[in-house]
Amino acid sequence: MQKEPVSSILRVLQILECFMDSETEWTLKALVERLGLPTTTVFRQVSTLTAQHYLIQDPVRKSYHIGPRFMMLSSSILEQSSLRQTARPELERLSCAVQETINLSLLLEHEIFYLDKVETHRSIVCNTKVGSRVPAYATSSGKILLAEQSESYMDEFCSWMQQNAKSFTSNTIVDPAQLRSETAQARLHGFAVDQGEIEAGLICIGAPVYDMNRRAVAAVSISGPDYRMRSDWDHMVQEVRIAAKSISSLLGYAVV
Repeated sequence: MQKEPVSSILRVLQILECFMDSETEWTLKALVERLGLPTTTVFRQVSTLTAQHYLIQDPVRKSYHIGPRFMMLSSSILEQSSLRQTARPELERLSCAVQETINLSLLLEHEIFYLDKVETHRSIVCNTKVGSRVPAYATSSGKILLAEQSESYMDEFCSWMQQNAKSFTSNTIVDPAQLRSETAQARLHGFAVDQGEIEAGLICIGAPVYDMNRRAVAAVSISGPDYRMRSDWDHMVQEVRIAAKSISSLLGYAVV
C-alpha cells in the first residue's frame, strides 16, 4: 500500500524536474517521450499540477509552463538558503572589487546549479540565471567542484560525459580525458577556468567553497569578456580565491 503514493510522488518530481532544464515549455507528448512513462500517467499528474497552479497550460499551443505556485515555492527556498545568505555579502564585495558578474554555484549530479548571482553594471554581462543549470564540464565552477570529487565519482561522470557531452562553443571540452587533465590542474592550483566554453568570448574563473567538514559544497566564479579578464588576470584569480576562502571561513572551514 505504501509503494503507490511513493511512485506518484516520484513521478511528480520527475515532471517538475523537466522544467528545471533549459527547456521551459513542454507538451504532453514531449514529457511522455522524455520520461518514458504512460501517457495516461503523465496526463493525470500534469493535470493535478495544473489544477494546483504549479504548472499552467497555454490555451492555444496546449503546452505547459511553470506556474505561479512553483515560482513562489522556488523563490522562497532560494531566499531561505543559509549558504546563499552567508555568501551574499562576500559576493557583493567581490563584484565591487572586480566589476564583473559573480556566480555562486552547486554541483548537482552532472550539472552546475546557479544558487546566486551578482550582476555587473558594465556593458557586457554573463547570461546565467539563478535557478538554472548547465553541464559541469563546460564551466569553471563545475571543473573546480569535479576536481574535489572521488575517483569513483569522476569515473561515473566521465562515463556519462562520453554519452551525453555536447559542444556549446568551439572551445567546449567534450573529451573526458581532457576534462580529467583540467580538473587535475584545477586541484593543483586551487581554481579552474572556462575559456569561452559555455558562451563564446566569456571567460570564467572559479574557486571552491568548503564547509566545516572540509567538503567542497559550492564554487564562486567571476565571469567577464575575455579582453577584460585577460588584461587583469592575476587580480581576478587572487580575488576569486580570497572570496571563496572568506565564505569557507564563515561556514566553519579552518585550514589545518
